[in-house]
Amino acid sequence: MKKYLSFLPLLLTLSCTPSKTDAPPSAPEETKPVRTVQQNLFTSDTLPNIQLQVAEEFDYIGSFYFEILAESEEYPDSIRGQAVAAGDRYVFTKADEEKKVEKLFIIQLEGFLPSNAFQYNYRFDQAEQIGNNRYRHNTWFYDSAEQAARNPNNEGAKTRQFLLDKGFSLEDDVMMARWLGLASEDRKHEVILFYIEMIEDSTGYSLKEFETLPQEEQAKIEGEFVARARAGFVITDL
Repeated sequence: MKKYLSFLPLLLTLSCTPSKTDAPPSAPEETKPVRTVQQNLFTSDTLPNIQLQVAEEFDYIGSFYFEILAESEEYPDSIRGQAVAAGDRYVFTKADEEKKVEKLFIIQLEGFLPSNAFQYNYRFDQAEQIGNNRYRHNTWFYDSAEQAARNPNNEGAKTRQFLLDKGFSLEDDVMMARWLGLASEDRKHEVILFYIEMIEDSTGYSLKEFETLPQEEQAKIEGEFVARARAGFVITDL
């Protein structure tokens, strides 16, 4: 089984790997995209130009803005700790009457700031074709509370706090499927889709119990989870 997030400091900031090691030059300001959500239909007019229909079982609860800081050693010392990228997260939940979260679907649109020349340097030769774009896919099983405490500035921690501030509760142990694609030809913008379920609520196992299961059972649970995740959204390129 692949994915227990011993490397989770990279979990939701993995997308922010710079392709340059020198201090970046300035660039012109960009026009802010127009993005809307109506009846679970997310529409973005640019970066990327896309429509995405989220499954009816989810309710849209809002969005928030975030910044990504240059915290890894891959960035030059001169900008360490400064914001190098920013974006928005659009959050959908499936929750019970007491606002206990059962599932999450998140659309993340982010990009390096116009003031730098960094790019997203992923390879997509083995990526899944969805609509007119290619998406890298991964799954993870992890303790979201532990990772939020370890990395309070990342998007995952901010999403957890966003939910708590709105009166939701959620299990610490979660399983996540992620699809990541480029949102611009210059590789300065990306789109990331997250489908998340609570491990114990979905499987009856805690994370620790899940990790002790035979590999065949883990693979079966993961395969069924990915199938549910992939059925949770439909992408239409405009």
